[in-house]
Amino acid sequence: MTTLLQDLRFALRQLRKSPGFTIAAVLTLALAIGANAVVFSVMNAFIIRPLNVPHAESLYALWRRPADTMSASYPDYVDLRDRNHSFDGLVAYNITMAGLDTGESPSRSWVEEASGNYFDALGLQPVLGRFFHASDEHGPNSAPYIVLTHAFWHTHFHDDRGVVGRTVQVDKTSFYHHRCSAA
Repeated sequence: MTTLLQDLRFALRQLRKSPGFTIAAVLTLALAIGANAVVFSVMNAFIIRPLNVPHAESLYALWRRPADTMSASYPDYVDLRDRNHSFDGLVAYNITMAGLDTGESPSRSWVEEASGNYFDALGLQPVLGRFFHASDEHGPNSAPYIVLTHAFWHTHFHDDRGVVGRTVQVDKTSFYHHRCSAA
């Protein structure tokens, strides 16, 4: 133990003698630790921790990538969904930023646009209200409903169970959330 203390004192004296090296070493360590924390957080969210859905092991993601974009059209999705014989269900979704006005202070938020059968295929049940279903969908933008995550409901609506039935604006378009989730 005494040898370890002597080594630490010697290291501190050397670092004090060359402050430029000390700053560079500390910054390098800070960046490396920060980068490792970010990589672990992403891996933990997507790889290590399983999704909180029934039968998560049977979920697959398919992408169709045209030359100039990552998305496919709604008619392409409908065609794939209706001709599907390999999977129990086929859903479409898109993650994007949108302006969200809940009646208080409007803000930019990440939103997920989803096909009507999204929750049916995932087998999820809401904590409050009900999800939209395939029967609610009659083409693109035909079901103007919004589903809140539990975290959003908690932070923006303070767990108010009266949120079901309120109208919010997403990119200045009205959405009615008579459905609320704790997904």
